[in-house]
Amino acid sequence: MKQLYTPITLHQLFTRSQLTIFVLTFTICSAIFLVISTYTMNAYAKSSLNILTEALNERIQPAVVFNDRLTINQILNEYIQQYPIRAIEINTPDNSVLAHAEQKDLQQFSSQSFLDHLFYSQPIYMNIEHNQQNFGKLIVYGNSSELVIFFHKILLALLIGFILLLATAYWAVNSVYQYLMQSIRMIVESAQTISVKKNYNMRVSSSDIQELQALSTAFNGLLSEIEQSNHTLLSENNKLLHQSKHDPLTLLPNRSFFYQELFKLFEAAEPQNAAVLLLDLNHFKNVNEKFGHLAGDAVLRASSYCVKKVLPEDAFFSRLGGDEFAIILPNSCVSADITHHCQRIQECFASTFIFEQQNISLSISIGAAFTHKAKTPEELIANADHALCKAKQLNEKWYIYPKLDNK
Repeated sequence: MKQLYTPITLHQLFTRSQLTIFVLTFTICSAIFLVISTYTMNAYAKSSLNILTEALNERIQPAVVFNDRLTINQILNEYIQQYPIRAIEINTPDNSVLAHAEQKDLQQFSSQSFLDHLFYSQPIYMNIEHNQQNFGKLIVYGNSSELVIFFHKILLALLIGFILLLATAYWAVNSVYQYLMQSIRMIVESAQTISVKKNYNMRVSSSDIQELQALSTAFNGLLSEIEQSNHTLLSENNKLLHQSKHDPLTLLPNRSFFYQELFKLFEAAEPQNAAVLLLDLNHFKNVNEKFGHLAGDAVLRASSYCVKKVLPEDAFFSRLGGDEFAIILPNSCVSADITHHCQRIQECFASTFIFEQQNISLSISIGAAFTHKAKTPEELIANADHALCKAKQLNEKWYIYPKLDNK
């Protein structure tokens, strides 16, 4: 199924938030810086233009009083060339133009024209007086040529500040992201390892970040509960598995477990030399009828315990059910070995069993067969069962298939 949306990554979230903070911070700082710079330049422009106008007024006064147009034009051109003045105009008392001078090479679309419009849009007006008599009016339009350099420095400072702030924001985002991801990555890797290996005794390491530490603590607590539950479940499963494969009375492997081991002998890549012994307690029903089932159970436990003690450690001894038992003897392919083991088993029944001060006598019949004499497990069991029947028919203690001398 196609996803309706793509989840955002933590790195994208950090980048967006930091860029938003960066843009807001830069915009606010730039606005404040521009306002202060504009106010400063405006104050400087008005002050400098007033000073220039007063100086020009004092110098131009004699020439205006005597109507010396040549001197007036020389002075005006001198000021236009030497000082930041865009235009100068002198009017007579009746508002007719006495003299006029202005810069000719100013570009229409330039930073200077922009600053002229911003700071020198209004001229300075000053009356030309002598002995309290008005001889005309001096009109001066300022020139921002000196402010252009300062304006360019402001733009350069803003550009450098933008680059530095952007680099700082990138470094801050990347540093915080890497530091945060280092802690998160440890949690993710631990969770993945636990998921793959089912190793619930692992724990997530602590983190310097309080929120991630709380997450690690909660995650470790969950792991502890899972580990405990898993341990309990495994214990119960092992207990149930053991119960499913063992006889509850004698605690010996049961019929199902016996046949599993028996089939393994024929499933191995190389032939296994082994012998199977079937044991049957003779007339065990009489014990239950005469002494009771508790006595019968006691005899079964005692006899199985004795037989297990006389068998080699690698022997597989099981109870098939009722009074029937089975033994798998690995690495046994010689009749003499089987005869020896049968003798040891018979010794367990040479004496009587005692239950509540009652002596109970019991005998056992044994039928044995070899794996190399059978092609399948079924044939092996049939051979051993045939040997057991022969032992009972011949009233012998054991019988080995094929026929051997019994003892």
